[in-house]
Amino acid sequence: METIDLDPTDEEILALLNENARTPDEELAEQVGVSPAEVSERIERLQEEGVITRFTTMFDTSKLGYVSVAFGFSVEPGKADEIANLLSQYDNIYKLWILSGRHNIIAHANFRDITEFQEFSSETLHDIDGIANYETSIATKSVLNDGSALPVSESGE
Repeated sequence: METIDLDPTDEEILALLNENARTPDEELAEQVGVSPAEVSERIERLQEEGVITRFTTMFDTSKLGYVSVAFGFSVEPGKADEIANLLSQYDNIYKLWILSGRHNIIAHANFRDITEFQEFSSETLHDIDGIANYETSIATKSVLNDGSALPVSESGE
């Protein structure tokens, strides 16, 4: 995987956008000490390089009555990519990783209620060839949900 080198100004812009993706270029420019045109160019470059993949809104889904669930999947050898791609097609899954360790795939999902979760677990997942087994954990409290926050200090270190 190709990594992108960021300079301190890029890091500052990303940290500010992480706090509020709707911050105008003019305000970003003032805070990082460059022109609004340079901020715009940097953001465009970061998008082209795939560092910024989209601008979005985060919700506290528990306030809307959703049930948040973490899934840990163990899959048959050589099936992780295929199964992850299939799982990514379901609207209720919002985070998905292929990883090493006890589980080959971890997914986070939101369901309107416990019945929708049970139907997904008992019907949808059982029809996916290659899932050896899976475990679920229902979230009981959200302590931190910062999306994909970057570990960038305020001083840019």
